[in-house]
Amino acid sequence: MNTTPDIKEIQDAINAAETAQNWPEVDRLFKILTPMVTRDADFVARHALAVLNMEDKPRAATLSRKAVRMDPGNASHRLQLGKVYFAQGRHKEAETVFRSVLEITPDNPEAMRRLAQTIQTKKDCREEAEKLLDRAAELEPDNVALWQQLGAIYGNDPERYEQAENAFHRALEINPNLPSAYHNIGLLKRFQGNLDDAESHLRKACELDPENTTFAFSLGSCLMFKEEMEESLEWFRKSATLDDKNTAAKIYTAFALFLLGDMREGWIEYEKRFKLDELKDLNYARPRWNGEAMDGKTLLLLREQGFGDSLQFVRYAEKVAERGGNVILLSQKPLLRLFQSVRNVSAVLYAIPAPKNFHRYCPLMSLPYIFETDEDTVPADVPYLSPVDEDVEAWRERLSAYPGLKVGIAWRGNPGHTNDRFRSSSLQEVSRLFSIPGISFFSMVLERPESETELPDGLIDITDGFGDFADTAAAMKNLDLVISVDTSVCHLAGAIGQPVWTMLARGPDFRWGLNGTTTPWYPTMKLYRQTVLGEWPEVLDRIAEDLRIMADSNKG
Repeated sequence: MNTTPDIKEIQDAINAAETAQNWPEVDRLFKILTPMVTRDADFVARHALAVLNMEDKPRAATLSRKAVRMDPGNASHRLQLGKVYFAQGRHKEAETVFRSVLEITPDNPEAMRRLAQTIQTKKDCREEAEKLLDRAAELEPDNVALWQQLGAIYGNDPERYEQAENAFHRALEINPNLPSAYHNIGLLKRFQGNLDDAESHLRKACELDPENTTFAFSLGSCLMFKEEMEESLEWFRKSATLDDKNTAAKIYTAFALFLLGDMREGWIEYEKRFKLDELKDLNYARPRWNGEAMDGKTLLLLREQGFGDSLQFVRYAEKVAERGGNVILLSQKPLLRLFQSVRNVSAVLYAIPAPKNFHRYCPLMSLPYIFETDEDTVPADVPYLSPVDEDVEAWRERLSAYPGLKVGIAWRGNPGHTNDRFRSSSLQEVSRLFSIPGISFFSMVLERPESETELPDGLIDITDGFGDFADTAAAMKNLDLVISVDTSVCHLAGAIGQPVWTMLARGPDFRWGLNGTTTPWYPTMKLYRQTVLGEWPEVLDRIAEDLRIMADSNKG
């Protein structure tokens, strides 16, 4: 009895498996068929596609290269190879292949789109990427993917948000039920502070694709800015449930809990940040500290994230020492001198010491979790940081000639911060304060945009003396008040026990809560909250009124 497989039967089975998207079965059948037939480029490319759909990218690349070698003039096989390289993150090789496709077929819209996708993140290639997409859209005006990609490019520039929105609306004209287009418009609306429209579009995206973890996360973020925290928490939890690998959703679950006042549960959830790609592979060749008594052993406390985070949570170093630990503090370089004032810390370092020099390690922002911090147990014994006396005296001599109240002001923070567009104000907006009599104002903004190069009358720039945070702290000690947006300046003032008024955007950072003018973290801080996202005038009106009262009292 002949048991040799029938070639036609195998080919039919491959067709059926491809239709069912059963890619492992397609791969298995191709392996059976390979020794039975003379393979051509189409055969190999088809097999490569099945392997790619199995996420076996290296083997898909090998097969795709073979197909190209068998038929070098075939643009579709080259296009497939470029896609495989892109999927592998081999962007330089993908770019080369896509350019070769366009040499063979100059008016190939898909090659144009793919090449643009490959090069658009390179600063010097963005203009070329846009031109490629514009040309492709002329050739295929009803190609949804092209309009989505054009919208994404426009959306990288706040001045082109309208163009981006138009591109996404064009995609919706072609496909009115395209959830990703609704999602992208929703993000644009949120970036512009139009939270109601953002919410409407993001809800539509979630309605059309209820299993999409990214859409659920974006809606949760929008509701967080609207300070609708109960529902925001629900969407973050749903996002995390839809994809257990969505660590951002888990971290924002923690943020929502903080803002709802559930600090203890928030710290528990926040520990999941160590699943982030940039943190999950940390290895210090020593066990992590979990709060046990150290009996004189050495504990390395790790700097974490931004300067403000380190300034806020370094207060726990003294509590660690109380459990018998010999504490070494790892610091960002601009904080080194200032952190030498932390009580009961034996050394402050910039570089990680060799494992033989410590027994345990712990990230700074895990200490509230270890010490089971809630609103009633925040360690708020300020000052817990102090500048050098000689530096304070030097600044006293520099600032003594200025009359009246001395007020430092930081109206903007690091422009690279993800939420800087909302947390920062502008020089134009805060200038209304500088005419208040009886006050000398001092700029504490290190990085100013070109539009703010020239400072107005009534504002003195003292940042030329800020070599590090110890210098800034010494200057602050000679001020009567610091006014700051939510940046490291406000944390520094709070940590050294100086009076500080902090301007908070709506949907504030997790540490500030949703209500009230005070914070358990910094006893000398007063909070001024926005009522409308992006709108500072009402906040500045309240600050101006309080400043006038303060200046009048100082005259008396």
